[in-house]
Amino acid sequence: MKGSAAKEKTTRKPLSAKAYALRLLSFRSRSKKEISERLQEKGFSPKEIEDALEYLEDAGFLKDSLLAERLLQYAIEKKHLGRRGIKMLLLRRGLDKELIDKTLSGIADEAEQEAALRFTEKKLKTLGNYPKATIKQKLYRALERRGFSRNIINAAMTSAF
Repeated sequence: MKGSAAKEKTTRKPLSAKAYALRLLSFRSRSKKEISERLQEKGFSPKEIEDALEYLEDAGFLKDSLLAERLLQYAIEKKHLGRRGIKMLLLRRGLDKELIDKTLSGIADEAEQEAALRFTEKKLKTLGNYPKATIKQKLYRALERRGFSRNIINAAMTSAF
């Protein structure tokens, strides 16, 4: 009986490009480029990939602009990233540079400043035992790595100290 169950597993019909793409989207939102790359890795033909992407866009499952907006909110509220950090996140997710620029233009300076302040408060909790000069250095570098501009970093540092 075990042999027939194993045989049934191997004779299963492989997923179509559309079905595989939908399966990928069931786990998390993805960009058009991410879906395309994953389908290529799976060995689907360019025609199958194009058809699957067209189907997903027509059905409303694949909207890079919506993904960019969601990632922007996530980056500011949860990851506490600055403009450069958000840009890098969006680029890694395979979004178009024009869309990224359009999305970044919607960030208010106040929102970026608030994200820097929230991160500063959070980071200061973990740096309590260091000398003040070391804390300032570590905090400045951490804010820089998160993609904040010097102006934003200086304002956050001023309000923290």
